[in-house]
Amino acid sequence: MKRLLALLITVFISTSFVLASTDKYSKEYLQGKKHFSLSRCLAESIARRGIKSALKKETGAKFDVKFEGYTASSIKKGVFKNIELTGENINSDGIIIPYVHLKSLTDYNYIDYNQNPMKFKSDMTFAYDVLLTDETINQALEKSDYNKTLSKVNRIAGSLFVIKKVRTKIVNNKLYIVIDYNFPIVESSKDKSLVTSSDFKVVNGKIKAKNVHLDSVYGNLGLDKVANLINLLNPLEFTLDMLDENKYKGNIENVNIVDNNIKVDGKIYLKGEG
Repeated sequence: MKRLLALLITVFISTSFVLASTDKYSKEYLQGKKHFSLSRCLAESIARRGIKSALKKETGAKFDVKFEGYTASSIKKGVFKNIELTGENINSDGIIIPYVHLKSLTDYNYIDYNQNPMKFKSDMTFAYDVLLTDETINQALEKSDYNKTLSKVNRIAGSLFVIKKVRTKIVNNKLYIVIDYNFPIVESSKDKSLVTSSDFKVVNGKIKAKNVHLDSVYGNLGLDKVANLINLLNPLEFTLDMLDENKYKGNIENVNIVDNNIKVDGKIYLKGEG
C-alpha cells in the first residue's frame, strides 16, 4: 500500500496551470488564508481524475479518490492539503489485494516531483487499512523471496526437518497454516503436512501468533515451539512486506480476522527532506 504514494507524482505532472506571481507555497501562507476560487476547484477535479487514471493504469483497479488542495498553482507545484484513496481488487506485482484505504493525516503535504528521484519536502503521515484473503497471502508465499524465509527456518531446524512449502486457509474466522515438510537425512517419498491454527496480535508494531492450536496427531510437539515456528515463518508479515517500499517507515497497529478476511491497519510516516 505504501507504494501507492509514489503514483501521486503522475497527477502533478499531468496538471497544467498558470502560476500566479503573488501565490505562495509555505505552510504558514496556505493555512493562514482562505483560498477559494474556481481555478482551485478545477485543479482539484483534474487532480482527482489524474490520480484515478494513474492508479487504474498501475494496479488495474478503480479507486474512489478524495483530494483537497489550497490553490491551483500550489497543486501544480506538488502541495496539497488532504488525500484519501479507497480501492478494491488491486494488483500489486501479481498479488491481489481485495481492499485498501489510505488517508492523509497531515494537512500540509509537499512532494517535489521536479527532482529525480522525487523528494518529500514535508513530513507526511498516512493512516491505512487493508484486507488480505487466502488468495492474497498464498500469492505472496509463492514469490521466490519467501524462499529466504524458509531457508532461514531450515537452518535453525538443523537436522530435524526441512520445510518445503507454507500455505494458509481461513475458515470460520480462523487462520490455518499448513506447513509441508520432510526429513533431511531419510527423506520420505511424500512430504508430510503440519496443520496449525492461530490468532494474531500486534507487539511493538510486529504481528505475532497467539492462541496457537495444533492437530492432535502432533500433540507431543509443544505449542510454544509451534508458536515460535509460526512467528519465524510469519506469512502475514511477509505478505505485508511484499506490499511495502523499504524507504517508508510505518507501523502496524491492529490485526483482526473479520468475515474470513484479515484486516490490518496502521500508520505510514514519511520524513520531509526540507
